[in-house]
Amino acid sequence: MRCVNIADARTVEKVLRTDQRFQMRPGLEAVNEIIDEISEDGESFKITSNNYDEWQPHRALVSPRLLRPKEVKKQFPLLNSVANDFMKRLNHLSEHDETVRNFEDELTFWSIESTSAFLFNHRLGFYDHPPDPIAVEFTEAAMKMLSSLTKILHSGPFHKYTRAGDTFKTSLLTMHKTYLAIYDRFGTSGEQAKTDIRQKQTFHQYLSSQGKTPHEIVWVISGLMAGGIETTSTTCLWLLYQLAQHQEIQERLYQELASSLGPDEEISADKIPLYLKAALKESQRIYPTASVVPRAFDKDIELHGYHIPAGVNVLIQNHLLSVNKDCHGEDAKKFEPERWMRDDVTEKKHKINPFSSLPFGHGVRMCLGKRVAESTIYTLVSKILLSYRLEYADEKEVKRSFIGGIMRPDTPIRLRFKRR
Repeated sequence: MRCVNIADARTVEKVLRTDQRFQMRPGLEAVNEIIDEISEDGESFKITSNNYDEWQPHRALVSPRLLRPKEVKKQFPLLNSVANDFMKRLNHLSEHDETVRNFEDELTFWSIESTSAFLFNHRLGFYDHPPDPIAVEFTEAAMKMLSSLTKILHSGPFHKYTRAGDTFKTSLLTMHKTYLAIYDRFGTSGEQAKTDIRQKQTFHQYLSSQGKTPHEIVWVISGLMAGGIETTSTTCLWLLYQLAQHQEIQERLYQELASSLGPDEEISADKIPLYLKAALKESQRIYPTASVVPRAFDKDIELHGYHIPAGVNVLIQNHLLSVNKDCHGEDAKKFEPERWMRDDVTEKKHKINPFSSLPFGHGVRMCLGKRVAESTIYTLVSKILLSYRLEYADEKEVKRSFIGGIMRPDTPIRLRFKRR
């Protein structure tokens, strides 16, 4: 595979402004092949396709419901509900030293339940007592799918001969089966009307109104889940790690949250402090979960005098771009949320090249789950900070690990949750 690596903001801007109507997103050929193989009558989610005629209808269908702020705003009551259950579970799982064993797994469970609630407008049931069996089956399948995903991304055309390929396929089929069962349970308008919080049209009802069959709807939802579960949980983990390492920033966030919210008030889109939004942006700048943003074009392009033939993969090294001193100054590696806010003295925003930090990508291939992920993270982190003061429980520094294009910690992050 021929590829070019870039980590200069001006060059990145030129790449991302080329063919803005449609850019090919290489690297997911194995995933697309498996999905096409197991889908019924070609009914699958083509949002990752490099064929414009396949990609465009799906993108145009789901973008309005996932990227419009007013649509996301409606889902905060359910996101609060999931976060509240996470907090109850956190209290139960806390060890004698105030740490939580397998905290990354707990964040994955939370991400699955939150994303499901957002898409179905109904709780999956993982946090029920006892957990809903279908929810458990779906959650286990989703985690197996995620663990095998990075392996098949590296195996390329040989994925069909690997155990990871078989696991990915089996896990997707299980997710498909269990989501059909959930669809049968909650997909009718009669069930929808039983709870006030579900009076509005759900995401799958919207897809149904657009002529999509239950099987097509399940592929859409499963595809969105596959793309968003691990990235959301890992992004949240990096933010919590940064806050545990910077007590003064954590304390300022706590004070702003405490003054913005009453003692029993739930998180809403209008109550999220600007400093929390800035802290998430800064965490994503230093630890961008999407460490590489790939693009390919069907025509030749010129970059700084270099001729890049059509079909060559252009890999935007997001993790290098994000800590580039030319873009972010000498303190580029410092966690400083203030760089995303207005200056306290001049009241002017700091000048940051918008192409110097791309945690959700850019343009027509921007991550569909951007606003969903941000909202779920704001909700959970707010609740954690209002109840606990975070401390990092180990002495060694956590380093970045690049596997399958996702930046993960190279070792489990142990956080200490001290009650306020």
